[in-house]
Amino acid sequence: MPESQRDLKNSPTKTKYRWIRSWATVLLILLLAVVALIPGVLEILYHADAQVALGHAKTVRMALKTTAIEQYGVNGAFSDASCQGGVAEGLYEDIIWLSKAPGDFWILQTDKTGYEVRQFVYQEGEYTVWYTADPGKYTVYHENTMVDPGDGL
Repeated sequence: MPESQRDLKNSPTKTKYRWIRSWATVLLILLLAVVALIPGVLEILYHADAQVALGHAKTVRMALKTTAIEQYGVNGAFSDASCQGGVAEGLYEDIIWLSKAPGDFWILQTDKTGYEVRQFVYQEGEYTVWYTADPGKYTVYHENTMVDPGDGL
């Protein structure tokens, strides 16, 4: 083999480009791995946040039940659709304090007596929890705004 070909084969420029190509390949593989993992990680985080909102909704339900029993015992009003949260005047703050929940609730339906909550909704950040007493079921929804034109159209 002639000497000029041997020099080209082992030249520092060729070695430099080989290292750049190797690092670019490794970087591309790492970026693809990160892009592939992000949706799974976000789904796990959303699920965890939904579990937290569900736990808070359950504590609100217990606080509603406790307050309803208390009001029944003193023959006081419990539900009132015209007041905040759907409960009688002054009870909303007590229920929030009892439950220590950071969100907001609204009673949608009570039984005939007005003391047993049949349906309520709890809102915490991007999560909404609906409770229905008939099957004793909670359903958690995650807010997902697809388009927000901002101009009311």
